[in-house]
Amino acid sequence: MRLRSEGEHGIGYVEGNDHDYLLQRYRFSVGIRPVTGLQFFGEVQDARAAWLPNQGSGIKDRLDLRQAWVGIGTENKLWDLRVGRQRMAFGSERVIGASEWGNTARVFDAARLALHRGHDRVDIFASSVVAADTDHWDHHQQGNNLHGAYASIGSLLPGSQLEPYVLFRTNHNGGGLHTWTEGVRSAGAVHKDWRYEAELIKQTGSVGPRHLSAWAGTLQGQRLLRTLRWQPTLMAEGNYATGDKDPKDAVVNTFDQLYPTNHGIYGIADQVGRRNNKNVRGGIWFHPEKWLTLKSEVHSFWLVSRYDSLYAFNGAALVPAVAGGASSTDVGRELDLLSEIKLSRHYDIGLQYGHMFPGEFLKTYTPGAGHSFYAVYFDLRLQ
Repeated sequence: MRLRSEGEHGIGYVEGNDHDYLLQRYRFSVGIRPVTGLQFFGEVQDARAAWLPNQGSGIKDRLDLRQAWVGIGTENKLWDLRVGRQRMAFGSERVIGASEWGNTARVFDAARLALHRGHDRVDIFASSVVAADTDHWDHHQQGNNLHGAYASIGSLLPGSQLEPYVLFRTNHNGGGLHTWTEGVRSAGAVHKDWRYEAELIKQTGSVGPRHLSAWAGTLQGQRLLRTLRWQPTLMAEGNYATGDKDPKDAVVNTFDQLYPTNHGIYGIADQVGRRNNKNVRGGIWFHPEKWLTLKSEVHSFWLVSRYDSLYAFNGAALVPAVAGGASSTDVGRELDLLSEIKLSRHYDIGLQYGHMFPGEFLKTYTPGAGHSFYAVYFDLRLQ
């Protein structure tokens, strides 16, 4: 069970355009292992909201089947296979994730074969993302498919994972889409007090009649100060995802962020996604107690191409492309404050607050007010 009080103030960067509401999400799951190497898993979910008008599929999904899969094989041996509706998440979920912060979250209708040995694993899958339907049974969108292979190799670099992957996406709706995403991610520790994450991605293929040529990159470093009070962690990160240079030519340069979990990575206000975006992120995290984490982060955002849109966390255009190009690429700065309380394995309590301070781009092409977001949540798990 998850209850979360949220508020957005300055929606659309309009002063006084505010909503405060309550999100509710309930899940019941059951897993059965009749014999070794055979598993059945099912999960139903009911997601709703109170005091929020115009509830879309990301907010509301009345009692529905969230997961239903059959598993053959075991993860502590050579292979296992899962077929059916299931959760998929890889790496830090910047490319494929469950997007659990969303009220309905994300699942796939998929067949996934995992090959594993020791610290190494390769997942090979064919899938289609499930579209939440507010009033009917959820179903994947026919023709919108994602296939790929994602490896996680822990035996090459001590203390680190190396994750090469290749993904093929097709969508036969709305003009057609056939794209290849090839990437490599590495994350881990280079010393007991230093951690890192690095990722580089290239995309090619076609979007309707146009060719796709895009790329994205991430570099993050963390420094753990174990000897200081509250054991702070310093974090710095840079991100880059290409945008379209010329909407009239034969090449699309806008990076397709696929199916990520973006909340928090590009700010908890969820105003920016991994498309036509370059940003720097810095923060300090404190751990006063084992059960308490406090975080403070700042973000600075810019458009990569002034001829392309500003895209939100879900990949949709938040501010459409400006005819003739925007006069400024400075989107703005965001300040985030977070606390996470884990007093028991059965429940979590958290608070989040984020405020976007508009830069010249938002001041020019929107009403220009600041945008604030807050959330107070309680998660309860009985297992």
